Amino acid sequence: MSASPSAGALRQRDALARSQPEAGPWLALLTEVARESGAPQWESAAAGTALRSRQPRPLPLLAGAAVPLDERVVAEWIGRLFALAGNAGPDATSLAEAADRVDARALLAAAIDQDGHRLSTHALALAVDPDVLAAIAQLAAVPLLQACRRRLASAVSADWDDGCCPICGAWPALAESRGLQRERRLRCARCGADWAAVAMRCPYCRNGDHQHLGSLISETQGEGRKVDTCDRCRGYVKSVATLRPWAADEVPLADLATVDLDIAALERDFARPEAPAVALDVRLVDPPDGGTRTGGR
Repeated sequence: MSASPSAGALRQRDALARSQPEAGPWLALLTEVARESGAPQWESAAAGTALRSRQPRPLPLLAGAAVPLDERVVAEWIGRLFALAGNAGPDATSLAEAADRVDARALLAAAIDQDGHRLSTHALALAVDPDVLAAIAQLAAVPLLQACRRRLASAVSADWDDGCCPICGAWPALAESRGLQRERRLRCARCGADWAAVAMRCPYCRNGDHQHLGSLISETQGEGRKVDTCDRCRGYVKSVATLRPWAADEVPLADLATVDLDIAALERDFARPEAPAVALDVRLVDPPDGGTRTGGR
């Protein structure tokens, strides 16, 4: 069983294929991830996830969670994704050759935790480009994280006011300025979560001093497509006006479609944080029916 990409994602993908033909291999990967995201094994893993009963402070729901996931399921999925990624260019060719040598569950756990050191260690062991491996590993985590979001979204605290995703802890990919009221909503490109942004506050450093907050506004599209910036931490968030919420599989496509805003921010020495917001420390464990384990953490 697999899911079909949403209608909005299909429209975004077709528009991107026309405007950014060089992004074709990445669009193929995103389409495969969207299809995989409805597979029952990920829903089953999400349903069996055990959350940490007590958190020392408000943390994303998956912080410290134990997720039951058969090694064979992960190995098959990562092998398929590596094979498809191998068509993306010379830097990714070696991924296809590394598929049968990767510790699949350990790699997936590192991606979920956004642990750059562990991902680099995997890249060194596999003799592959670390940036390419990190990018593909993050895609590999999406089906599980989206299943967890569908299962856990109702448990998110109504007063969550952190800048990071309340489900998986990722920093927002961008913000929606939604509807006629221009409600500001932050969106996660990993699990697809959707949460309220605190007005006039940097999601990264929580700076609320308007004298140190600004915007880079498009000359042609005005407030409908802009970059919100923070002079204190030099962080930025892209903001796009939309009449309706994006479907989860539209978020990474919207992120790709606004790469010009990333460039504008980077040219002015703004950047997204390299470090994750929290140490998620998710554990991928054997399912209770006795899945086969050959690795993981």
